[in-house]
Amino acid sequence: MNIRDKLFGSFLDSFTTVSLTLLIVITTVMLIQQGIAAHQDEGTVVSRKEQAEEMYRQRLERDEKIYQEVDDLFVHKQYAAALDALQKVQEEHPDNTRSLIYQARLQYNTGKMVDAISSYRQAVESEPDFIDKKTPLFVGKIIMDDLTASKEKLVREKRLRPKDKEIKKALDELLYLQRRVAGGCE
Repeated sequence: MNIRDKLFGSFLDSFTTVSLTLLIVITTVMLIQQGIAAHQDEGTVVSRKEQAEEMYRQRLERDEKIYQEVDDLFVHKQYAAALDALQKVQEEHPDNTRSLIYQARLQYNTGKMVDAISSYRQAVESEPDFIDKKTPLFVGKIIMDDLTASKEKLVREKRLRPKDKEIKKALDELLYLQRRVAGGCE
């Protein structure tokens, strides 16, 4: 008794045996190729994640150096000097969106809530990672704290001046930002 007879019995002819054998070989080859492709994709994903982490790390290091003076002055509540330092940074690095965050924080801390809300909105629209908890650029808690504190004041202002369009616009932007920071995508 040969192997064909052992595997398939005596009911199969040679053509059927060859066909089944080829089908088994082709299926095995396809499964091996899928396994290899899946392993390569997994490696690519890991590589992209590592590249993104490295990009964020470099950006944070660069930003720390660029904004060091602004940050030091801000921490010591020297807001006018911090704003001057920020303007120099903005001239030297006009594409750096972190300037909008510092600008908003300075505006908020100097009582310019409407301007601060507008700056926060520009920052979030320019760099969505500022409100993405998965990235090291996340500053959503800071933004939300400032928005929450501003909301009470703006609501009070709106009651005092119900026809003031600037207050209404600021409240609308504030609510939009709160939804975005809370995880809504608009």
